[in-house]
Amino acid sequence: MMVAGEASGDLYGGALAKALFAQEPKLAIIGFGGAAMRKAGVDVRFDITSLAVVGLLEVIAHGRAIFAAYRLAITLLREGVTILVLIDYPDFNLRLARIAKARGIRVVYYVSPQVWAWRSGRIKTIAQRVDQMLVILPFEEKLYNAANVPCAFVGHPLLDDLRPPSFASKKDYLAGLGLDPKGTTLAFLPGSRVREVLMLLPEMLAAAAQLREKIPRVQILVAVAPSLPIQWMHDRVAASPIPVRCVEDIYNVLGASDMAVVASGTATLQTALAGVPMIVVYKIAGLSYLIARRLVKTSSISLVNIIAGTSFVPELIQGAVSAERISDAMARLLTQPEVCERMKEGYKEIAAALGDPGVARRAAAIVLAEHR
Repeated sequence: MMVAGEASGDLYGGALAKALFAQEPKLAIIGFGGAAMRKAGVDVRFDITSLAVVGLLEVIAHGRAIFAAYRLAITLLREGVTILVLIDYPDFNLRLARIAKARGIRVVYYVSPQVWAWRSGRIKTIAQRVDQMLVILPFEEKLYNAANVPCAFVGHPLLDDLRPPSFASKKDYLAGLGLDPKGTTLAFLPGSRVREVLMLLPEMLAAAAQLREKIPRVQILVAVAPSLPIQWMHDRVAASPIPVRCVEDIYNVLGASDMAVVASGTATLQTALAGVPMIVVYKIAGLSYLIARRLVKTSSISLVNIIAGTSFVPELIQGAVSAERISDAMARLLTQPEVCERMKEGYKEIAAALGDPGVARRAAAIVLAEHR
């Protein structure tokens, strides 16, 4: 049984399931997931769209749906499950791990909770409930080894997903979308959750309108996450005075853009691996943010800066997520090429730290070793 709780977990789960079936074709996998896991052959018993929320108050607001999902997950564990693979989504998954351990089911945790950022005490809980950790960030293995938790660094799953754009010519691609081949193209990656997009995208669009007063021929490509309906995203950008196109292929968006504004999360690593200068934005409900700031131990919010150990990518957080601040930050990147070049040099170190391709294959081999 595999359990993911949001879009990135579904993406990683799909790749892992594909690798598991390649190594053990007779395997049966049930679980919680989305399109990627379903496409890989997982018998998805619960679509995770309703689970993808961020922030304490947002989780509380979705409490009924989350509790119903948890009860279903416990029921599914009775269907002859011999190994449980949990993918991120820690508050839900660590509770499920306790039930699985009580039933004698082996538990593998793929993609660690961010114990290095906040609530480090969860390592003790993990030690009690998890048989094998599979971590995707280079510094995580040391933390678990120190706590005597069986752990393996398998590399970051994005390395298996990374690919060049599908087009040969950026100018032809933009022209095919009805955009200016010689225009300044902005990539907007506003997140994979509805609430996240509603908080961030309006400020991004307003910032682009302000930027166009300084830099003419500005246009926008919005990356639409697999977890979001593209028509819903079209509706969100319909009133923009700036030319906007919504695209479901993130690598085409990044490959055709001069810079990016990115919601904090996995997409920051995708943008770094694609070599596109970026600004990171992060905003949640006010009270959730105040609580989080008291708990979080890291000075940076984005994975790129956390992995690098330095804030080389600009971050706009909470109240700083405004049209004016975003516009000013975009103008700085677009008019100061030396800043962009330094950022791209930093990206090379990020890429080197994330490991080597073949992540899903390595993770699958460890899961199957636990299964046997």
